[in-house]
Amino acid sequence: MKPSPLPIAILVAIVAAILWWFWPRDKPAQAGSESAKQLASAPAPAPKAEPAPPPSPPAPKVEEPLTVVVYFDFDRSALKSDEAPKLDAFLGKLKDRKYAKLNAVGHADRIGEAPHNDQLSRKRADVVVAYLASKGADAARNHTDAKGESQSATGDACKDMGAESASNARLVDCLAKDRRVEIALAD
Repeated sequence: MKPSPLPIAILVAIVAAILWWFWPRDKPAQAGSESAKQLASAPAPAPKAEPAPPPSPPAPKVEEPLTVVVYFDFDRSALKSDEAPKLDAFLGKLKDRKYAKLNAVGHADRIGEAPHNDQLSRKRADVVVAYLASKGADAARNHTDAKGESQSATGDACKDMGAESASNARLVDCLAKDRRVEIALAD
């Protein structure tokens, strides 16, 4: 004779009910109970990590201003040999740059007549632009201007130094920074 499946089913149901009754649940524990104390001392679960935002596009490269100042001898417009390396370095940086115009502004010191200094500052700017063009700078984008003695770099530093003449060596030396061409890119 075969045993009836009914007693086995009842036994399985009783075991399942006991297991269900004592099985831990995710319900809040009552204050003061042992399981509440264990939950309070247990570390809080880590928050779910949010997905990282997509990377932002790189910021446009901001190029630093590209400028150079070239100095000249007293009453001369010829490029000094020790100033040419400055222009060569400028050209090296210029190769990878986009620009609309290259400005070369000539200046002169205050010794001599204003019309002469205006013409001298123009020649100095032209000499610099010609040098740059001979080394590969786009001549169509080169622009010259002449300020003569109107924008002194030395300011009042050379004030009251005696006669305003070429024979005053001390004054000629003091005004050396006024005899220049300033080169800058315009975007």
